[in-house]
Amino acid sequence: MNLIKQRFDDKFRPWQIELPSDDQAADLRGAIQSNGWIIRYHAGYEGGRGYLEYFASHRMTNDTLNRIYEDGEEVVVGFCQELFLAGDPDAERACREHNRAFYQRVRDLGL
Repeated sequence: MNLIKQRFDDKFRPWQIELPSDDQAADLRGAIQSNGWIIRYHAGYEGGRGYLEYFASHRMTNDTLNRIYEDGEEVVVGFCQELFLAGDPDAERACREHNRAFYQRVRDLGL
């Protein structure tokens, strides 16, 4: 879990945000609200690898769902789509459906 914390802390260092050091257990779950960010996270295992999954939201960027695996691999699992081609109803519909599915996944994860 040390590499996970290091990667997380590196990513949010510009905002002085760190993953709490006492949240190092496999059943890790928590939230951080600081410097404009709301970050909800939990830990788990997939394919024998531990990970930290977190939903990050800030008004100056799009919302994302991310994972950091114990070996340091970082993956963007999903994101809120903010743009679509103006005047294209199919693009607007696709954007809305993408975002509906994205936020449903975040809710299903309890984040």
